[in-house]
Amino acid sequence: MDSYNHTICMKLRLDEEDNKAVRTLCSICYEKQKTYLKLELDLKKSQRKENKKDEALLEFLYYENKTLVGYLGVCNFGGNSVQVSGMVHPEFRRKGIFRKLYLMAKEEWQRISKAEVLALCDHTSASGLEFINSIGGEYVSSEYKMCLTKKALECKVKQLHVNTSIITLRLATSEDAAEIEKQTSIYFGKPLNEIDDKDVKVVNMDKEDLENSFIQQGNNFISYMALLKEEIIGKVHISVINKEGFVYGFGVIPVFRGNGYGREVLLATLDILKEKGADNIFLEVESQNKNAIGLYESCGFEEVAVMDYYVMI
Repeated sequence: MDSYNHTICMKLRLDEEDNKAVRTLCSICYEKQKTYLKLELDLKKSQRKENKKDEALLEFLYYENKTLVGYLGVCNFGGNSVQVSGMVHPEFRRKGIFRKLYLMAKEEWQRISKAEVLALCDHTSASGLEFINSIGGEYVSSEYKMCLTKKALECKVKQLHVNTSIITLRLATSEDAAEIEKQTSIYFGKPLNEIDDKDVKVVNMDKEDLENSFIQQGNNFISYMALLKEEIIGKVHISVINKEGFVYGFGVIPVFRGNGYGREVLLATLDILKEKGADNIFLEVESQNKNAIGLYESCGFEEVAVMDYYVMI
């Protein structure tokens, strides 16, 4: 019997062959059901280069003979929660493959961390929802994946952009790490040790970890600080992978909101992505964040998928 029959592998990182196999499986699942899978393969790759000691980035692969038919990824991008997502080849479903991957992953993440576990599921995936319900997952929230097409980028941004904008973006440096952590906690609820509305102090955090926070990873991850004259008022992260642009962690400090600065930061970000050769540009936003959704739609973004988050009990 072939040694690859019914084999499950756990890895801390995917090599090139693994990465290609996972992407191929993802494409097969999408073609069959048109469901969106948030696997974050490129972002995890960047984070591994940045922080080699992060054990909360785990990969589980299920092979039938030499063919990858099941995948589950575990990741933690900061904060107090772990995210899991994955898939099974449409022709190999209802054989308990994903349950085996899940139970193996659960044992491992419980050994590593006591963090809350969030499972990600496309809003239209009946099989994904069935599995989550079978293990007692509880719905928490949803987020929209939105896209600005190349055509919309070329015509919409020209119409909206204000050449006299007083907002500028500058590349972030390691000296901005604490500020980035602070703003992330404000925008996305990731706890810091001590938060005060206008003055945030970070205590008991390893300096090396701060300096290794998401700053620059070539075109795979670039951080910018948004400036009003010389004052920092917000931040944004971008990446360009295979001519697809992504916007992450975008926000304006609350005291500066309501003045149109968010729009100017976003438009300046789109200009940078266009200069870097991005065609379609993607971002994700919580479904309850109506102000942000309104801003993105007014700049030409359209919803392309809905991702639901469930707490795994």
